[in-house]
Amino acid sequence: MSVTISIGSGKGGTGKTMLLCNLALQLAKKGKKVCLVDLDIGGADAHLLFGLFEPKYSLTDFLNRSVATLQETIHTFYAFNGLQIIPGTGNTLQTANMSYQEKQRLLRAIGQLDVDVILIDVGAGTSYHSLDFFMFSDIQICVTMPEPTSIMDFYSFLQLATIRKVLSSFLSHSQIGIVLKKQTFSSITEVFDLAEKTQTGARLKAQEALRYFHPLLIVNRDIPNTKLNKAKLKKLVAKYLGIDIPALGEIPEDPAIRDALKAYMPVIELSPDAPSSRAIIEISEKIDKITGLFSRSTTPQA
Repeated sequence: MSVTISIGSGKGGTGKTMLLCNLALQLAKKGKKVCLVDLDIGGADAHLLFGLFEPKYSLTDFLNRSVATLQETIHTFYAFNGLQIIPGTGNTLQTANMSYQEKQRLLRAIGQLDVDVILIDVGAGTSYHSLDFFMFSDIQICVTMPEPTSIMDFYSFLQLATIRKVLSSFLSHSQIGIVLKKQTFSSITEVFDLAEKTQTGARLKAQEALRYFHPLLIVNRDIPNTKLNKAKLKKLVAKYLGIDIPALGEIPEDPAIRDALKAYMPVIELSPDAPSSRAIIEISEKIDKITGLFSRSTTPQA
């Protein structure tokens, strides 16, 4: 059974795709069968980081039914430990306005991929597509940078993801679902209060939806003089969003990453001893352990 991991961020330019590609490669180096799915609608470029400039097939071919199955769009990098990638799609009218049925067809196909780990590159921002792709996975990872604007965008993304998680626990056509969708909220407490006001007992159901929602945090381009106060951020998120955000690690500002991007290669492959590479490898070890625990907890008992 595959373990799915989504990586999202509140804004572009946080290094999300760079990180995802390196983590995917490192997990493949560990002997995992890994597939990277690029769902960054309109900004799909993960394939470029492996030197693949013109993929034969992409997600677009699956969405417009040019191919029968999602497996047909997979490109296997034999030079990169057999890592598989499904190249993303451009921002066409079809993908930008993907219907609920089309989205569900895509997510079902992703869930049926025969691999150990599926890594999903979620588009930056807070569109419904980005939030739904982010929430689809078993494990969610958020990437931010220590600068104030990036942190604010990260918080906004997490806030909307949390509210989207609660909304998904109610049927969209139910009385609660209809009421909640029409409102804007500044805190998760307001969501709980309105849900309970609409229907007695709804607060508990909404709180239960967040019980196992603990997005993992990675700080990229970490600079000593601009260290992110993770303790303060965790308290803020716990107070206003009602969730915990365990820290996975920090990746330091490192010119080796720029060199790797220019070379169209993952930094862990081009410069394995660079500070950023060591940090990414350390993070991948944690992810490997988490996926292992997750796999064991979901394996049916004989």
